Amino acid sequence: MVIKFYANIWGRLNLYTSGVRLKISGLENIIKDKPQIFMANHQSIYDILALITLPLHFVWIAKKELFRIPLLGWAMALAGCVSIDRFNPRKTQGGMNYIHTKIQKGASIIIFPEGTRSYDGTLQPFKKGGFTLAMRAKIPIVPITLIGTGKVMQRGTRKVHPGNIKIIIDKPIETLNLGLKDRENLIYRVQEIIGKNLSENLKLPAKLEVR
Repeated sequence: MVIKFYANIWGRLNLYTSGVRLKISGLENIIKDKPQIFMANHQSIYDILALITLPLHFVWIAKKELFRIPLLGWAMALAGCVSIDRFNPRKTQGGMNYIHTKIQKGASIIIFPEGTRSYDGTLQPFKKGGFTLAMRAKIPIVPITLIGTGKVMQRGTRKVHPGNIKIIIDKPIETLNLGLKDRENLIYRVQEIIGKNLSENLKLPAKLEVR
């Protein structure tokens, strides 16, 4: 909890010094005292800075490349984030088993189901691993939409543009009675919620694909 406290301050300080104003809606949809998986769209490194300001304790699932970023990677490792090697299925499975154990102990998880950042803000196809994990652990999925982070820092650049970031937290989706046969519909449902929020706020087309 101490690490989370300092991570929250660090995130807010970075947003402030970057000239970023943050607005959060839907905090009432966070379930108290129960593990859940938060699934968010991914546009920018600023997704991470915005999300760590949320008033909850969680474990990150992130690709190993993020841990190489100065300061950010150090902070993620210190906070107990779990790195996933997208190109090594054995290590990925080991990471998922470790995360499942953390969930059983009461930890919540944040994951970017697209797997990597979007160049133009439109949703990329969602990977299935996080959804399988949610159904295996029988915990709810909470869709999160991040708006404006890509404009603050676009993928492929290090230049920061002051602006506004909005976080929309939607209602939890239960997985208690779902099996693998329901996975595709579950993925589509989360994509639809996030895609609709993006479309309404940024006038972007919602691409609903599964891979």
